[in-house]
Amino acid sequence: MTTAPPLLEASHLSVRFGVGRLTVAALDDVSFTLAPGESLGLVGESGSGKSTVLRAITGLAPLSGGHLMLDGVAVPTPRRMDFFTAVQMVFQDPYASLHPRHTVDQILAEPLAIHRIPDAEARIVAALKEVGLGPSYRFRYPHQLSGGQRQRIAIARALILRPRIVLLDEPTSALDASVQAEILNLLEELRRAFGLAYILVSHDLAVVAHLCERLIVLRQGRMVEETTAAALRDGSVKADYTQAMLAASKGFTRPAPADPAIAPARNI
Repeated sequence: MTTAPPLLEASHLSVRFGVGRLTVAALDDVSFTLAPGESLGLVGESGSGKSTVLRAITGLAPLSGGHLMLDGVAVPTPRRMDFFTAVQMVFQDPYASLHPRHTVDQILAEPLAIHRIPDAEARIVAALKEVGLGPSYRFRYPHQLSGGQRQRIAIARALILRPRIVLLDEPTSALDASVQAEILNLLEELRRAFGLAYILVSHDLAVVAHLCERLIVLRQGRMVEETTAAALRDGSVKADYTQAMLAASKGFTRPAPADPAIAPARNI
């Protein structure tokens, strides 16, 4: 019985910036697979290489070593048009990722025009509905939208081509906490509705545990551990670095005094 190849396979990815003694290894020998419909999280401190993985997949960060396979076929450099019908990306900052002088209608029409997809008007209206926005938003500009609405437009732009993989680069970090929850729930609903596979980059371990079944921990461009969201929730991760991240994410809570009679005095 032949086993189907992973939807996406990354083998020994390396990305280097600079030359000579100034060379920096942003990624060093990173490998992983992504199955259809799976959600994979990438976590680690700032500068660990999380976003570079997404940029390497899309070709925004040229590979210094390793290769990518999509449906068992090598991904070429530069990327071809058909790659971007299968793989789309949602960027971190909805304030920066949308053209300020284009209406929502123009923003959503652009990928359809590039890929020569017909019936643009119906596709745009449907895309807005899928992310919880009505047709009245079509002719608004980004500055007329809230941060959450802008990120919904960014998600609609990614989904309008009907990709199978969506790369999510800190999609909620620029949003208020209440709006973050709405966007995460929307992403989960869309994933189930369209059978999407996600690769999610986040500093927030709670976000990763909510949206992903499996996660990869990165540090200084290298893989530290591959684990599961269940292990993250119950604290059974193995690597010391992952344990330290987990402890740091819980913050510092000052213990309350055992007896109110001996509680420390407060300066008013």
